[in-house]
Amino acid sequence: MKILNYKQSPHFQQRLTQRQIDPFLVSMCLIKGDMKTMARNKVEYVLHKERIMQAIEQGYLLARDCLGLTSLTVVTRQNILITAFAKFGDTGINC
Repeated sequence: MKILNYKQSPHFQQRLTQRQIDPFLVSMCLIKGDMKTMARNKVEYVLHKERIMQAIEQGYLLARDCLGLTSLTVVTRQNILITAFAKFGDTGINC
């Protein structure tokens, strides 16, 4: 399975399932997230709460699917999705 023509590593698929991250959020992170180049050809994309709130207001996401979410981070290498993790907190998204 691919997300925006990125291949998914087995580790990435496992993390998506374990952390219950919606693939649409991953796509949104890759498109709208802040990009940061890291060592060894890795790129980190971070989608902050403000962008997620905009998507909820525009009807792309439901707030209940993102409760407590403060940011989403996706790490890629070339065209392979390596890992994804979400940060949750009291200041995250509320209904």
